Order: sequence, then C-alpha cells, then structure tokens
Amino acid sequence: MRLIFKRLGFADFERAKSVCSSWQTGSGQSKPNNKIPWMIIFPEEKNYCLLFNPEDTEGKLYKTQHLGDDFAKSSCLATCRSWLLMEYCHENPLYILNLLTRERINLLPTTSDQRLDSPILWIDDKTKEYLVIGETLVYFKKGDKSWKQIPEQLSGIRDMVFKDCKLYCLTNDELQIFDFSGEFPLQVSKVSVGGGCVKLAKIGGRMRLPRIPWHVQAVRRRKNVVVTVRGDVLIVKSESPFMSETWNFKIFKMDSSKGLEEIVSLGDEAIILDLGITVLAKDQEGVTSNSIYFTGDQINLDDTEIFVFNLDTKKVEKLPQLVSSSLSFSTVRWFLPSFMNV
Repeated sequence: MRLIFKRLGFADFERAKSVCSSWQTGSGQSKPNNKIPWMIIFPEEKNYCLLFNPEDTEGKLYKTQHLGDDFAKSSCLATCRSWLLMEYCHENPLYILNLLTRERINLLPTTSDQRLDSPILWIDDKTKEYLVIGETLVYFKKGDKSWKQIPEQLSGIRDMVFKDCKLYCLTNDELQIFDFSGEFPLQVSKVSVGGGCVKLAKIGGRMRLPRIPWHVQAVRRRKNVVVTVRGDVLIVKSESPFMSETWNFKIFKMDSSKGLEEIVSLGDEAIILDLGITVLAKDQEGVTSNSIYFTGDQINLDDTEIFVFNLDTKKVEKLPQLVSSSLSFSTVRWFLPSFMNV
C-alpha cells in the first residue's frame, strides 16, 4: 500500500484515502508525491480560495472550506507548502494559516520601520516551528517575544529565497547568504552580481505601450534569485516596459570560480519565479521544461495574472486561460501542497 501511495500526486492521494478505512490508515504512513506546484486563486472579498492543479487536463478548480470571517479582508504575503502568511486589512495583524486544515498561528505586529514587503515564510509541518523574515531583515521565530533584526545592513533588497535553513538575499550589486540553522543567523557568503541587460520579447505579438516615444518609455527591471533542485543558485534578470505585455529574461548561474555565468537552458527543469525554486518538469503533466513561470506583478505591479516564458521559443503565454478569462480575483500565488496528517 505504501508503494502505491508514494506514487500518487496531490489530488489522487486524497481520493485514495477515502476508499476505505484501511486505506485511510495506510495513508498516514505515506505522503503524496508533490513535484508540481498548484495555484491558489484568491477571489475578491471571499472567505475561501480556489485551487488549480496544472496536471489536471480538465482544468478543474477545487474550492477550499471557509477560512475564517476575516479571511476576505486579509491579503496573502507569502506561502510555504499549504501554509499562508496573511495580513488583515493592511493594519498589521499578522497570522499564519493552513488553507487545508484551517490551523492558525497569530503573530506579533511589526513596527512602522519593520517592513514585510515580499516576506519569507517557512514552517515545519510536524513541529510547527516557523520563521518569518521581512524585507528589512527583521525576523520572527516560534517562541520569540519580539521581532529581531539581522545586524548586517543591506540596502535595496530585490529578492529573497529561503531553502535548507539558508536565506539568499539579493540586492542590485550582491548576493548575501545567511545561515539560520543556529540560534542566531550568520552571514556565510557574499558574492557580487552586477551588470547585464536583456532584450525584449512580445506576448502574442501584441504590446500595450503609452503614447510616448519609445526612447523615453519607462522600463521596469527586476532581479530574482532562484535555488534549483540540485542546490545551484541562479540570478534571473528581467525587463519590461510599463503598461506592456512584453518580457524577456536572462539567467545566470553562480559559479564559485567564474562568478556569474550566463546559461541558455534549464534542461528538464522549470523556474517557479514567485517561489524562487525550480521543479523537475520532465514527464510531468502541466509544467513545461525550460520555462519560467511568473505572475505579472513580478514585473508590472498592477498585473496579477500568471504567465509562462518559454526559453526555447522566447514567447510568453498566459496560464491558464481559465484563470485569466473567467474569474474575478485579487491575486494568484503558487504553492507546493502538503497533506501531512490532514
């Protein structure tokens, strides 16, 4: 039975649990084979979420249960597997919520100088140990009585990723890595990441541009840090004119001896830019290898739709059409589903 369960994906695992009591018991010794992230769709002013499985060829949406009276007035700041970091009414009450079990952990509020723009959330499903890290390098762990500050000063943080107890913190000029495995975070590495420009590619042959000359258009540039399945560190540079559906990307791999080395292919992997990770896409339904998946607000702040950039064709497409065309939603996020002890 365990051999069967270990081969099942997120949705099939839950279906198998409901077959009979012995299968329900047997599932407790296994966990689903979660290789492909799902999407969380946040309908406007609703107390539930809709979940989309990219592997589902029928394009079904799964509705969560009621997630609390204040959920409709809360915004999602980050995800970690099935856990969400939520902020209520932009008034600072913060809490961590499991969208499948409704388990909730309330956090202490931050002060005005402790910004949580694009924060990091990490939580252990079994022990419920958790860590929240803000853009100003403030952090809060289970058991803390107040928010703490990482002593190193970093200005202009562009992106952060947390994996295997390490925080990868990217600025315009450098990547700093902090180790959170001990009682206090320690800086373990600092690497220069300057330079580089990109060319632009169109989506669907169309561009939405303001009626001003090309040479004076404002261009939005972004840098993101990504940690691959194998533990390699990538710097993803992107460019987009404001009010356009035009993007392009260049990817650089961190090399201890060569510094930044541009790569043109991800092989069998795909980048989930919002999560700062890659996933193995070979033989997996719903995810295209050698591609970059991202939400529009990663590039243009007012765009909440999800796109995929194919590195082979240099084309961008919206994903999925179901989400893009038929729903009224406030935002969409990726998450790696976890059904531990549900």
